[in-house]
Amino acid sequence: MIVYHGSNVIVNLPDTEHSFRALDFGKGFYVTTVKEQAAR
Repeated sequence: MIVYHGSNVIVNLPDTEHSFRALDFGKGFYVTTVKEQAAR
């Protein structure tokens, strides 16, 4: 499965333990299957 994250680097090992703030859906590492969504 290919997923995208709003970043300009490849993240091979996402680190969800060190989220520094609560985001829209809580702490975590957000991804999407929609490339255009991540680009925004």
